[in-house]
Amino acid sequence: MQSQKNSPTCFLRWSVSKVADKLYAVAATVDGKDYDFVGNFKSVREAQQAGRRYAEDLVHNSMASGRLSLKQQPLAA
Repeated sequence: MQSQKNSPTCFLRWSVSKVADKLYAVAATVDGKDYDFVGNFKSVREAQQAGRRYAEDLVHNSMASGRLSLKQQPLAA
């Protein structure tokens, strides 16, 4: 089995913060460093669903040519 030292680490993580009465902000990350603002939502449930969906879509899109593919280290020859 080959080592996967050159593979990027992936964190499916999102953050929900209460910003006002019945208003929650969501930010998501796949690398643990850079968070993207997802949006504002009226309930915690909507915010959690949006964060989960955004993180999953970001990882799915990065498999082909998204954010993560740009951060991958080149393979040693």
